[in-house]
Amino acid sequence: VYVDSSSIRKAMGGGDSLPGAQKTFPRCMVAFRRLTLRFLRCITACCDCCLNVFDVVIRIVGPVFIALALSIIGFVTYTFFTVIFPYHVEVGWHPILLVNEFLLSCFLVVNLLYNYAMSICTPAGQPPAYPDIVDDDCEQGVEAVKPKRCSKCDRLKPARTHHCSVCKRCVMKMDHHCPWINNCVGWNNYRYFCLFLLYLALSCLYVAISGYTLFYQSLFYSRKRRRHHLEWFDMQCVSFSWLIAVSIFAALCCLGGFHLYLVLTNQTTIEFHGNSRRKSEAKRRGDRWRNPYDLGCSRNFEQVFGPNKFKHFIWMMPYMAKRPTGDGMYFPTVPGASVSLSLSLPISMSYYQQSLRYEVRICTLVTSECDFKSYRTHENMESHAFYGSTITLASSS
Repeated sequence: VYVDSSSIRKAMGGGDSLPGAQKTFPRCMVAFRRLTLRFLRCITACCDCCLNVFDVVIRIVGPVFIALALSIIGFVTYTFFTVIFPYHVEVGWHPILLVNEFLLSCFLVVNLLYNYAMSICTPAGQPPAYPDIVDDDCEQGVEAVKPKRCSKCDRLKPARTHHCSVCKRCVMKMDHHCPWINNCVGWNNYRYFCLFLLYLALSCLYVAISGYTLFYQSLFYSRKRRRHHLEWFDMQCVSFSWLIAVSIFAALCCLGGFHLYLVLTNQTTIEFHGNSRRKSEAKRRGDRWRNPYDLGCSRNFEQVFGPNKFKHFIWMMPYMAKRPTGDGMYFPTVPGASVSLSLSLPISMSYYQQSLRYEVRICTLVTSECDFKSYRTHENMESHAFYGSTITLASSS
């Protein structure tokens, strides 16, 4: 049975056209959506502008933070060597104790300033440039795995690499951008940053312990009851230095403990937030998630401080210790995780028709452990069949 819709509308008194309200409603919805999109775009543009301004401000005030840090370190060091140490000499400490105190204080100050300077001056580590021949090979149909490319600086973006919005460059194994060193903390300077935190905490604890007697006297002892008279300015310096040392030590207990946890679990600050989210999602599903780069406390420690024995404490002196192995491009992973190790840039053989020295780490499963073997060669890349490919090691848990 055929029913004409126009005849029905005429019978209802509506005529051939829809009522005005039914016409206006869709137009209002479209206009509302357009206004909403424009408003969101304005909000996004304002947020981007504010973030860019914040990044510029952080970059500008970086030298101010460095000057402030050096001023605080210099002031506390001056107070120790001009007030606290002479006080220990005056009260009659044993000469051996005085010599040990002087040598220990010099050791802490030298290593503190050295690691702070290296954290500032050492580049965090930037990946190599993205070669144009990769795109040419992909256009010509060469079978290869195309590496990741940063959309902001047009450089290679290997695993654990992130783009710093303050420094405007990619950083290998980036942890964070620290305004106190006006530099990113990454692959090359992470151990200097950790040692700086360590020596800063030890120095603050040392000053707090050695200057406690003078600080107590300056607060609770009257001038008549003091065994050794000190000038008012010296007492104020001691009080201020002691409060600074205790405050910084308390803050470093939290910050240093967090970075100790990151070192022992082989994570960065950026990865920590992502891994926490993945762990929570896996827990809700009833699964168990593990950080693929967590090789155990010992090997995680060696990846940051180099292949140095912990009990020998050589790792505390980076000018004498061995440097960490690796190049910041590839990292070994644990068995049970899918590992993808790009041996080199997957580009045509003609691009590497020269003698190169490279290193390939292959993770083999031996008695539930990773045995890392290093293969080095000076031969042409053309003689290796595995060049330009990707090794994938996967083992079911």
